[in-house]
Amino acid sequence: MPTSPNPKPTPDLNAIQAEKRPTRRGALQAAEQEKDWFEEDKRKGKHRRDQQARNLLHWVLLVLLVVAGIILLVGLVIRACHVFLPPEQFWLNKEQLEFIDHLFQLAGSGFLGGLMTRYLTRNIED
Repeated sequence: MPTSPNPKPTPDLNAIQAEKRPTRRGALQAAEQEKDWFEEDKRKGKHRRDQQARNLLHWVLLVLLVVAGIILLVGLVIRACHVFLPPEQFWLNKEQLEFIDHLFQLAGSGFLGGLMTRYLTRNIED
């Protein structure tokens, strides 16, 4: 006698569940999450603007520092020419040379003061 085939197992339909209908509370939570997303976006935008302002300030200060360095270098060359050339070839009078010397004193004291301040703030403990 022939054997009967095994019946196929019935599928487990308990795993299939219908979607839950959104409730008012769920809608409010979704709105809160969306609000938080916008707040985070605003915070990131503010950070980006602040960073752009810092970058601009950095470049402006860098350009000013380069310009000041060039001016001091030109003054140093002029002063060196007045030290090494004979007096007949001077093109600046005594007042103008004193002004250049005064600028070098200010720049030198500012440079040394900046170095000392930086050294002291890094190496002295509170």
